[in-house]
Amino acid sequence: MQTSTIIKTEAITLRIAPFSNTSHIVTWLTPHHGKTATVIKGACRPKSPVFGQYDIGFLCELLFYARNHNGLHIVKECSTIDSRRICRGNWQITSAISYLCHLAAIATPDGAHAPELYSLLASALTQVTTAPHLNSILFQFELQLLKILGISPQLNNCTSCRTKTNRHQNLYFSATAGGVLCAPCHALSHPPDTLNISGSTLALLQRRQSSTKLHAVKGIPDSTTTQNQIQYLLGSFLTYHIDLSPTSRSITYQTANIPKSSTSIPLASPK
Repeated sequence: MQTSTIIKTEAITLRIAPFSNTSHIVTWLTPHHGKTATVIKGACRPKSPVFGQYDIGFLCELLFYARNHNGLHIVKECSTIDSRRICRGNWQITSAISYLCHLAAIATPDGAHAPELYSLLASALTQVTTAPHLNSILFQFELQLLKILGISPQLNNCTSCRTKTNRHQNLYFSATAGGVLCAPCHALSHPPDTLNISGSTLALLQRRQSSTKLHAVKGIPDSTTTQNQIQYLLGSFLTYHIDLSPTSRSITYQTANIPKSSTSIPLASPK
């Protein structure tokens, strides 16, 4: 006979999918129970006590019946702690929040204990609402996520000969090789996905990768070439190693690059 235990926890909404005409399957990231999928019965009914209490990126207090055998858990209660109200009407920030939650969802196995990832995502969702440069937070989140997963790109040494990299060298980056290649090793192996990486791009990636906290990085380079190169390098690495859809990521970064004055949609005034 299947038994269940009632669990109370904070949770960040990662995904929402229909379960029936009035119910949802909601995937959450929790600090102590990892990625958890639940059924919220009657969620779409206007008089439901959980109606409007959760959405992508929301921080909620969740009470659910944890079922054995990794079945879908049943939500008993759900209430909003932080609805990210500051981002409402700004589809640039909303797009970034959606991408961060999507990336966390595909990178986390079901039920895996992930307190570091939970803290990283919670910090990123707070930072994107006020960050002057969204790209900075997105890039840094991706690098920190790869570090937590144990698959960080090798930036300080050539992935083949292990020679220490120097920003004044002619260097290459390859997702299939796992990071940076020096010119002699690149000439020998010549992976098909390599791209020449500039010294300024390498230095910026190394600085962000070595950071222990997620925060807005000051002094973001004005060079469009450098930012485009970072976007391409990390994108190819994420696509190869965690099967991220390059299309969804590309849309997020295109949106992030639009001037903020063009992304705010005025909310209707209450009558």
